[in-house]
Amino acid sequence: MDRDTQGGPRFHWLTILLLGWAAFAWFQTLPLPAFLTNLLSPGSAAAYTTWLDPIIGSQTERSSMHPISIDPAASRHAVAMLLVVATLAWTSASVFQNRRRLVLLMAGLAAGAAVHAALGIFQLVSPETDLLGMNAINRGAHFAAFVNRNNAALLMNIGVGASMGVLAWRLSALIGTEVDDENFEVNDLISLASDRDSSIALISLVLCTAALLVCGSRGGLVSAIIGFTLALGWIRARRGTASIPVIIAVLAIAVALLIVPFNLDLTSLDRMELLSDQDESTLLNDGRLPLWSDVMAAATTYLPTGSGLGTFADAHLTQLEKSSDGWAHHADNLWLEMFTEQGIPGVLFVGVLIVGVIRSLNKLNDSPDAVDHGLRVAGWYILGSLAVSQFFDMGLIIPANLIACAIFLPVASTRGHLVAPRTRDTDYLGDETDAYIEDDDAHEWADEVAHDQEISGDLDSSSDEPAHIKPALIEPVTAKRKPRIRFQTKKMLPRSIAIAAIAVLPSVWALSVLQKDASADAIVRRSKALLAQRGTNPSQLEALISPLENLAQRTESPAVYRVLSDVHFQLARYDEVVQANPKSTEQLRELYLQTAPAVRRLKWHAQNQTVAAHSTNHRAPANESDSGVAESNATDSPLSRHYITALENTEAELCVRPLSREARTASLYLDFVYTDRDRTRAILQQLSKLYGTYSAALRQLAKLSLDSHEPELAVTYLRMLLQRQPSQTPAALKMLESYPEISIASIIPPSTANYRAAAAYLITRPDPDQEFLAKAFAGLACGQSETIAERARCEELYADTAYVLDRHSDSFASYQRAIELDSANANLQLKYINRL
Repeated sequence: MDRDTQGGPRFHWLTILLLGWAAFAWFQTLPLPAFLTNLLSPGSAAAYTTWLDPIIGSQTERSSMHPISIDPAASRHAVAMLLVVATLAWTSASVFQNRRRLVLLMAGLAAGAAVHAALGIFQLVSPETDLLGMNAINRGAHFAAFVNRNNAALLMNIGVGASMGVLAWRLSALIGTEVDDENFEVNDLISLASDRDSSIALISLVLCTAALLVCGSRGGLVSAIIGFTLALGWIRARRGTASIPVIIAVLAIAVALLIVPFNLDLTSLDRMELLSDQDESTLLNDGRLPLWSDVMAAATTYLPTGSGLGTFADAHLTQLEKSSDGWAHHADNLWLEMFTEQGIPGVLFVGVLIVGVIRSLNKLNDSPDAVDHGLRVAGWYILGSLAVSQFFDMGLIIPANLIACAIFLPVASTRGHLVAPRTRDTDYLGDETDAYIEDDDAHEWADEVAHDQEISGDLDSSSDEPAHIKPALIEPVTAKRKPRIRFQTKKMLPRSIAIAAIAVLPSVWALSVLQKDASADAIVRRSKALLAQRGTNPSQLEALISPLENLAQRTESPAVYRVLSDVHFQLARYDEVVQANPKSTEQLRELYLQTAPAVRRLKWHAQNQTVAAHSTNHRAPANESDSGVAESNATDSPLSRHYITALENTEAELCVRPLSREARTASLYLDFVYTDRDRTRAILQQLSKLYGTYSAALRQLAKLSLDSHEPELAVTYLRMLLQRQPSQTPAALKMLESYPEISIASIIPPSTANYRAAAAYLITRPDPDQEFLAKAFAGLACGQSETIAERARCEELYADTAYVLDRHSDSFASYQRAIELDSANANLQLKYINRL
């Protein structure tokens, strides 16, 4: 081994790469001139200007300096985590170079993953258990302590790779065979049966492979196959179809566990179907592909430097067109998420990291050490499974997986640099091995070989193992005094100390950031818990204001601003109720309901003369009760100062997180404070963009638009909603009953599904819109039905609609067709008889 390179920059290249990556991510959080931000990330510049100017004023009223990151607080937290990983990488590379420590590292990773695999399998067998507080039924855990089964599959693959590394080490040490050599045969595995050091790896391999089969992760299985192929050298050695028998043998060990009559099935294999239209969890139907399309469109707007590390949850919202309902906090594709957040530099960092690890693993081919062979096998498996699995998941950023990779990959990436160059002619093993052993390692290797030769016992090692190993290892070495282990030479010591300082000192700043974030998270959670409680004492909320304000000044955290705004809004509600001086419990309850966020703003809109002039025909919203209590003074008193403070904190949140949907929603509910109709309209328009594919939010935005006397916006949002979900048609039509001036035809898209849903609702109303109903009747298109049952329902609807339109001959003919298609439907027959 070449100790001259240990401790130098070349040796700790991965740590230096991570530090450079962290420096770039930190640069993304620095305020930059507007022109520079626009040059480096047009999407980020638009977030701080185009998206904010209509809401909180132009740049002349705010700072013209903007960071690249659209959420600097989240980016600083991610940078701190990256610095901790860099320190961990330096520590791991420095510590795990001793042969025994390398074995301990692989065995520890394998055992840890196996324990988790056993826990997950146990929970599948007994889902009602409350072991370690992880009740799979009550908490909805997908596998063991992981909420997402793909995240769990990554840890299982790390365990499989580490187990294979230990087994490869033992196999090479016992009989001199390498599992990725073209002469390797499956029969060689029999030699491990009598080796006690292989038992932990065998058990871990079986448990982790079984967990991959039953956890339900398709991506985990695909990445496992790639990992096996790389680890066993079939791609690198171009072995072709020779890989098939061994893959079957490995999977058979795990399947053997399932022969026992437990309540288990091969969930992962069941979910491998790609083209099924019935299973919405398959790859082509689970929503990933539409989301990736939108994410790619968003990522291009932030090129070349991205939107900031840890900002994906907001970054992709500006381009929502095809995604499914809900909010994707992650892209389910770590590489695409990294491209969005880090842009081209992120691609380069990841590329350099992967290429560097591959080069190091290739250099291990020249090492005669059996443990290096095991490390090489484990490295190829983990690297292959990691690279593939993150195309379908983001499990690498989960702390358990991140720590495991941060410990193992630095060792795999640096061990190859210790392999000696082929220029020296001393301490050689023999004619067939072109590497040498330094005094530091020779004695330890000699002990290990002697130990392995003793264990191998009855094995015919004389034929399988080169005859020159014994004299090269035992006789010359044991004749010497045991050498003193030294990790660096004197000339390397200054550089080693410098690199250690560079790797460790930034983590001091990182820990301070993480400590502040932990404090902020704790008080935010406590504040949310108090806000969610019934009957919270105002003094409890007031006690939170001072620590929250201090945290907001120190961290500028959007989460702190958000909860601080909510606390002030709640205190403002208390103030208004107290000022109204309720006389009874019932009156107190009614007054409190009047101050709810969605209700409090209605009175300002009703009293606004400019708005009222455009809405004289509107019926009073249902939330405005006509009882005597509703006419009390809950909202007639002077505006509470807490409302103003709540709005200020909401605007502060928008300044540090310009694409926040929550801050815009809170600002909308406070429009009675800033009393600017144009601002309200701008917020509604932006929210419709940021919630573009979220059906529930579009429905709520339509209702808020109607409450804000913006019928044009309401029509637009309802039409967007019904285009995505025709089943929401009845709810949309019911919403419009209070606004007769809005045409039904303006919100119903011209599709068969929408026409059928609209007709089914309108024929139940006392006075339906005859003109639109006739239009819907013409668009029912029963001939396009795909099943007999669907055709029967459509014919019945056609008949009902024709009856309401007084087209009795068409109605009765359609009833007859429906009865022919569904002769067992007694209710349909009774309806036909009654209408006859």
